[in-house]
Amino acid sequence: MSVEAPIPPGMLTPAEYRLFAAPALQVAAEVAAQRGDPYLYNDMPSMLALLGMVSALIHAYLAQAGHLPDASPRGVLEAAPIAVCALVFTESSIDALQVDDCLRALSAAYLQLLRGGVLGPQDAYVEKAFAQMRAGNHPGALQSLKLAAQAMTKAVDAWEANRKLPA
Repeated sequence: MSVEAPIPPGMLTPAEYRLFAAPALQVAAEVAAQRGDPYLYNDMPSMLALLGMVSALIHAYLAQAGHLPDASPRGVLEAAPIAVCALVFTESSIDALQVDDCLRALSAAYLQLLRGGVLGPQDAYVEKAFAQMRAGNHPGALQSLKLAAQAMTKAVDAWEANRKLPA
């Protein structure tokens, strides 16, 4: 019998949080700081990278047979990327209405980037990171995630710069 409190419905388990959210949050915050912003929520490319990393980690997890024991339902896992971003915005002391606006803007930007083919170079890094995490190579996984985040932020920056060029 476990002495841990049960996980409320709609939330990742602690093991899932450690696998999907924690490493992506750490890397996204580091990349935002390297880009000159000490606050992750202020750097849209880093927030988009966070959303992309968590999405790709969960996709890799769902594609793999043999999920973690007591895994969350698929719907919870699929909602986790935006929930992790909501956590960042909420922890930043932004009021609830602004958090909703930020999440809508982030989701819209992410979809626009996906449709435009801007995102994608990071997928191989995230898949490698997932395999490294599952093998217990946490430092290697963080390095692979960092490469993924850097690839995503560079792709977003280049896309944004090209959008601003006169036609």
